[in-house]
Amino acid sequence: MGAKASEEVLILLYETAVEPARERLDRGHVLGSALGDADGPTLARFLIFFSAFGVGMTEPVPDWIRRAGERASELGYVDLGRALSAHARHEAGHHELMIRDLRRLTAFYAEKYGPSALCADALLAEPYPPGVLRYRALHEEVIRGKAPFSQIAIEYEIEALSVRAGPRLLSRVGRVLGNDVLASLSFVEEHVALDVGHTRFNRAELARLLSNEPEVSFTLVDAGVSALEAYGAFLDDCWARARGTS
Repeated sequence: MGAKASEEVLILLYETAVEPARERLDRGHVLGSALGDADGPTLARFLIFFSAFGVGMTEPVPDWIRRAGERASELGYVDLGRALSAHARHEAGHHELMIRDLRRLTAFYAEKYGPSALCADALLAEPYPPGVLRYRALHEEVIRGKAPFSQIAIEYEIEALSVRAGPRLLSRVGRVLGNDVLASLSFVEEHVALDVGHTRFNRAELARLLSNEPEVSFTLVDAGVSALEAYGAFLDDCWARARGTS
């Protein structure tokens, strides 16, 4: 079996192992029926909390990837370390899109539904909810642990999620809230476009790693599943606040 064929077999085995977690996130949590059934005000509030809490999910990303790359290189995964370090530069400043979206969304909400307690600055000053803390802790555990190369599985799953779920979210928002509000979702729109290429990059690096060291497959699957579960918890936090706020 050639190297490319071997890589494809191994990545498909990885995909098969992670697929149940992808299905749970794509069809459960907010991304399933709950978001599809949301009324306009609740959907708008979800987007507000997604943007506010999402800052804590995205601001550390370049540092996480860079540090994971450095540690991977230290442990002998030099090519992957270099690839991660280069990828880190592409993630810089993405949290600023979320802050901008948050300010636009709170203004949109006030104009469309009347005055509310949803203030962008106040939301940004709130403590992070459990899902965000869980997601941040996962990254730190991976980076500081024995398998920092697992960062590539985290990146693969989360960026592929943008490609799978982002268009559905944008379509739903356009139908319920009107297409004008899509300008206030620059983070989602940009990642739907950019993460197609990022997902291809992540998949290729993941396949190469599996081909070189197939024995780490279970470690990579655990990291990918944990990332999806933590992201699902973040979405649940946003949904709970959206439903509990008026």
